[in-house]
Amino acid sequence: MPKHFLADFGNNPLASCIKGEATLKGIRSLLAPYAVALLAVGSGLLLTLLLQPLLKPTIFLLFFAAVAISAWYGGIEAGLLATTLSTLAVSYFFLEPVFSLLVANLDSIRRLGLFVLVTTFITLLNSELRTAKQHLQTSLQKQQVSEARFRRLVESNILGVIVANMDGAIAEANDVFLEMVGYSREDLLAGQVRWRDMIPPEYIEANNSAMPTAGYAYAELKTKGVCQPFENQYIRKDNSRVPILLGCALLENTPEDVICFVLDLSQRKQVELALSKSEERYRAFLEHSSEGIWCIELEVPISLDCPEDEQIQHFYQYVYLAECNNVMAQMYGCSSAEEIIGVRLGDFLVPSDPHNIAYLRNFIRSNYRLIDAESHEIDKQGNSKYFLNNLVGIVENGFLVRAWGTQRDITERKQAEAALRQREDELRLITNAVPVNISYVDSKQHYRFNNKGYEDWFGLPASEISGKHIREVLGESVYQSILPYVETVLSGEQVTYETQLSDKDGKNHYVNVTYVPQFSQQEKVEGFVVLSTDITLHKLAEQERERLLEREQAARADAETANRMKDEFLATLSHELRTPLNAILGWSQLLRKRKLDENLTGRALETIERNSRSLTQLIEDVLDVSRIIRGTLHLSMEQVKLVTLIEAAIDTVYPAAQAKEISIKCRFDPEVEVVVGDVNRLQQIVWNLLSNAVKFTPKGGRVDVQLERIESCVQIQVSDTGGGIAAEFLPHVFERFRQADSSTTRSHGGLGLGLAIVRHLVELHGGTVCAKSPGIGQGATFVVSLPMKTI
Repeated sequence: MPKHFLADFGNNPLASCIKGEATLKGIRSLLAPYAVALLAVGSGLLLTLLLQPLLKPTIFLLFFAAVAISAWYGGIEAGLLATTLSTLAVSYFFLEPVFSLLVANLDSIRRLGLFVLVTTFITLLNSELRTAKQHLQTSLQKQQVSEARFRRLVESNILGVIVANMDGAIAEANDVFLEMVGYSREDLLAGQVRWRDMIPPEYIEANNSAMPTAGYAYAELKTKGVCQPFENQYIRKDNSRVPILLGCALLENTPEDVICFVLDLSQRKQVELALSKSEERYRAFLEHSSEGIWCIELEVPISLDCPEDEQIQHFYQYVYLAECNNVMAQMYGCSSAEEIIGVRLGDFLVPSDPHNIAYLRNFIRSNYRLIDAESHEIDKQGNSKYFLNNLVGIVENGFLVRAWGTQRDITERKQAEAALRQREDELRLITNAVPVNISYVDSKQHYRFNNKGYEDWFGLPASEISGKHIREVLGESVYQSILPYVETVLSGEQVTYETQLSDKDGKNHYVNVTYVPQFSQQEKVEGFVVLSTDITLHKLAEQERERLLEREQAARADAETANRMKDEFLATLSHELRTPLNAILGWSQLLRKRKLDENLTGRALETIERNSRSLTQLIEDVLDVSRIIRGTLHLSMEQVKLVTLIEAAIDTVYPAAQAKEISIKCRFDPEVEVVVGDVNRLQQIVWNLLSNAVKFTPKGGRVDVQLERIESCVQIQVSDTGGGIAAEFLPHVFERFRQADSSTTRSHGGLGLGLAIVRHLVELHGGTVCAKSPGIGQGATFVVSLPMKTI
C-alpha cells in the first residue's frame, strides 16, 4: 500500500521541532500551577523573613495568602502543594528548633496542625469556587453558542419565528413570519400584529380558548411547557388565509411568554390538494374505467440478469395481485376488488398454456413492457377467459419489483373468432367441394377469401393470396382486361363474362366469371364474390361443334353445289348431245327420204362426220373424268418432241382460229427437244388449253404459246386476249363442273370439263398448272410446269 503523506512526519526535522514545541507547551501548561504554588510559597517565605518582627505572633499570615493564591490558580493539587511547602517552611525557619524540621513544642505542633487544617479548607473552597466558575463560563459559552445558532436560525428566514405572550401580543418576529401574514415590521413595532386577531373564529370556537392550539395542545403547553406541532390557519392582513404548521414552547423565566415556530404550508397544501384531486381522478378512473386496472407485486424482487426460465418460475412463485379496480374483479367473477386482491399469479394465469409462457417471455424480452398482448386465464369458477393486456414493469436498482397494467375482456371476441373460424372451415369445406373457383374481394380489391380450387389454379397457398391486390395475383395485362367488370360490380351491379386465364403452368383456359356484389346495411358495396368456372372443355366442345357445323354446312353447300353442278352438267350435256344429234338425225333423214345432189350429199356427210366427232369428244371427256375419279386413267410413257406436239395441236385448232381471225404466236426454247411423257395426254393438255383460248378470245384477238426450260422444269404457257377470269373464280377454275357462267358455256359450247382434265393429267405427270388473269375483259394465262425428272 502507498504510504500516507503524513506517515514519515516524525522523521522530518521540522516536524520534530514542531512536535517538541507542542510537547513543551503541554509540559508548561501542566507545570504552571505547581510553579505558581512554589513561587507563592517562596514569596510568602521571603516576605515573612523580612517582616518577621512585624508579623509575630502570626507567622502563618502570608502563608495563608500563598495557599489561597495557589489553590485559586492551580486548583486543589497546587493548593495542597502550597500547603505542604508552607508547612515545611514554617517548621524549618520559624518554629523551635530553627533550621530543623523537627517540632518539639506541643504548642507549635498545635499551631502547625491548625494551619494545615485551615489551608486545606481554603484549598477545597478555592477549588470548588474555581470549578463553579469554569462551569459558569462553559454554560455562558454554550448559551452564547445556542443564542447565536438560534439567532442564525431566526435571521436565516427559513421558517417563521415569533415571541409572544399569552394575551396575544407578539413581541418579536422574523421577516419570514411577517411576510407570511402580510404585515410589515412597522406594524409589528406599532403593536398591530397580534396572534389572537389572526386566528380564524372557527378555530377559537373549536379550541374553547384563544390560544393557537388544537384540542389538548393548550393544556399540553400549560402542563409540559411545550406542545407538539399542529396545523392551523392565520388570517393575513389582506383577510386571506394562510395554512401553517405551529409549534410552541413556554419561556422558562417568563411563563406567560411563548416562543413559536411557524411554517407556511401553502405550497404543501396546494400539492396535497393537487394530489388529492389526482387521487380522486385516479380513483374515479379506476371505478368508472371500462378496462380492468391492476398492479402486481413481487414478494421477492428478481434481478433483470436472471435467465428467462428462472424469471418465469419466479413470477409464478412470488407474484401476487396487490391492487385492482372492481371492473377487473368482475372479469374474474368476483363482486369487488377485495375478493381478488392477494391472489397468486398461478391462480389465474394458466401455467400449462404455452401461449401464457410465451406471453411472459415476451414481457421479459420487450424490456418489461407489452402492448395489446393476449393472455389465457381462468376466473373464479374455473372458466376460460381471454384478455388483451397492456403492462409495464417497474424496475428499481436493477430489480423488477412490480408491474402496472390494464386489460380488456376479449373472451366473447375470441369465442366469436373461434365460431367464425369454424364457419370459415365449414364454408371452406363446402366451397372446396364445389367444382368452382371461389374467392371474396373487398372494396379495395384485396383478396379476403379463396377456396382450394383457387389456390390450386394459381399454385399459391391461401396465406400468399389473402390480403394481396388482384393485380398482384392476376398480372397487369389480365387486370387491365377485367378492370371494367370490377368497376361495374363495385358500382353495385352483378357481372358475368368469359375470358381466357392462365393457370400455374402457363396454360390458357377459357373461364366463365361471375361477380356478385355484397352490400352493407348502408347499401354500400363492401366487396364482391368471384365465381370462376373452367369452361375450356365446354368451349372446345362448342368450337368442335361449330367446326363440325361449319364442315356440315360446307359439305351441304358442296353437295348442293355439286347437285346443282350435276343438274347444270346434265342440262349442258343434254344440250351438247342434242345439238350434234339433231344435225346428224336431220341430215340422215334427208339422205333417206330425198335424193340429193352431190354437193348437198357431201355437205350432209361432212356435217354428220363433224357432229359425230363432236359427240365422240364429249364422250371421251366424260369417260376421262370417270377414269380420273375412279383412278383408272393410265399414262403410256415415251419420248415426245414437245415442239412437234404443240405444233400439231395448233394445227388442230388453226381452222377455228382462222375463222375468228385470231392470230396464234409461238415462241419455243431451242433447249427443249425430246422429253418423256404420254404423247396423247400431253397433246390433250395443250389442245384443251388452246381450244379454250380460241373459244373465249373474241374475233381479231391473239393467242400466244410459249415453251421454255426453267431450271429443272419445262414450262408451257398459253395466253389469250379473251374475256378474262374474275378474281373470285380463279381458285375454282380447275374444278369439275365449275363454270364462271353457264350461259357462256352454252354460247361457246363444251361441258366445262376440259380444265379439270388438264389439271389431273398435269398432276399425273408430276407437274402443276395455274391460271392467271388481270380481270374480266383482260385475257387469261395458263401455265403448265412439268418437272424434267418426271418427263
